[in-house]
Amino acid sequence: MKPDPLGLPEAAPPTPPTHPRPPTQNRQPGRWLAPLTVMFGLGTFALAVALFAVLTTLSRAFPVTLVIDGEAYAITARALTVESLLRQLDIDPASGDSIQPPPDTPLQPDMLIRIARARTVTLMIDGTAQLLWTPLTNPAAILAGAGVTLNRDDQVMIDGTPADPAALEGWPIPVSHISVRRVTPITVVIEGEAPRPLRTTQITVGEALYEAGIDLFLADTVSVDLNSAVQRDMTITIRRASPITVIADGDVRRARAQGQVVADALSEAGVSLVGLDYAIPAADSPLVAGMAIRVIRVRETFETTDAPIPYEVVYQADPALELDQQRVIQGGQPGIERTRIRVRYENEIAIEREVEAVEIAAAPVNQVIGYGTNVVIRTLDTPDGPIQYYRQLRMYATSYHPAALGGDNVTATGATLQRGIVGANPTLLPYSTRIYVPNYGVGSIEDTGGPRSSPYWIDLGYSDADYRPWARYVDVYLLAPPPAALDYLLPDWTPLRGRPDSGN
Repeated sequence: MKPDPLGLPEAAPPTPPTHPRPPTQNRQPGRWLAPLTVMFGLGTFALAVALFAVLTTLSRAFPVTLVIDGEAYAITARALTVESLLRQLDIDPASGDSIQPPPDTPLQPDMLIRIARARTVTLMIDGTAQLLWTPLTNPAAILAGAGVTLNRDDQVMIDGTPADPAALEGWPIPVSHISVRRVTPITVVIEGEAPRPLRTTQITVGEALYEAGIDLFLADTVSVDLNSAVQRDMTITIRRASPITVIADGDVRRARAQGQVVADALSEAGVSLVGLDYAIPAADSPLVAGMAIRVIRVRETFETTDAPIPYEVVYQADPALELDQQRVIQGGQPGIERTRIRVRYENEIAIEREVEAVEIAAAPVNQVIGYGTNVVIRTLDTPDGPIQYYRQLRMYATSYHPAALGGDNVTATGATLQRGIVGANPTLLPYSTRIYVPNYGVGSIEDTGGPRSSPYWIDLGYSDADYRPWARYVDVYLLAPPPAALDYLLPDWTPLRGRPDSGN
């Protein structure tokens, strides 16, 4: 037998008697009824027969199946009717549950009894709520049981979810809250427009207009109070003021105006023109519905500005200084140019500047820098022997060889790329300039490369057989004698971008 998770008591099977009845007594139950017939007459005899049937039924036990909310329970019954059996099981037949067959049905062996438990369902119709006690779970059946019919355009919410009235019969789960708002026909008449028929499920006039996307402004008049309840076939008349847009002081104001000219609309919007202010369209222009009015705030000021007059840097040869040395002979001083300007502002934007006067308040003083032209030949001992040089430069050294160029071994001057052939910026180190690089040796500038962030670089050449990678700053010595067309004034030294020089 299936266990009962609801705690329903199982009717116990009959207990066999301790002493069996005599066979004659079992076969002839009417023998003890004869005295009753004599004693009470024929009417009383019928009552005795019914009592005998009851006693006979109660003396028997038979199986029935009880199905509660889809769960089946096999029980053994000792009862006359469905109702008496349910009461034995502490189930109230009058609780509102759905019971099939009805409670007054006589109980039969192997009978199937179905019970659908009743529960509370909240039904709200046009804002009025009622509480239903029903065994039904489908919204269509619940509404039908409550006598509620739906129209196609009615708004239905099932447990907070919008639902199509035509699809309620197929609702898949039991419901606990049903809300219905009836659709109501109304007509909205906006002055100057064709009447607009509406069908709404809203409660108040204001809500119905909002649902229909009809905006109202303070200056508009409505024939019905917005808080009035929507009535079937009611007509709502709206008289609109002229819609305008006022753009002033950084704000966009949409308003309604009743005046005749732009000045009237500005006044109703609480916007005034002061001093040089003006409006577009002009203040005396006729007011037109939908017009956009822009207010221009105007003010004028005077400004005095001082602009620096840059001084020039003048270089002057100084034979007292060695090559690549400099000194400041005279400091520079910027001048001052003073300008008086009339400025007109419209909406805080300067739209017009008129120069009234310009004067030189202070003249600039040029900076004079002396650069050395005294070439001194120095000697450096190297592993390759002493060398004589006239200039020492700090440069970023890299290296290359033919294989890195796809096999190309011809330089810009036509030389063959090998050790001793060096690439550089020819504006800094002209072709054929002879140099010495520690740990590389003597080389000649015979090649160049692409533009870089500083001219102070060299690319040390190798053949494929003796290639050695370089990527660091080195001291480069320009070997004597110096060229006849010596550039005494080189560009200011700067490191390559991303390659700061530690000075080591």
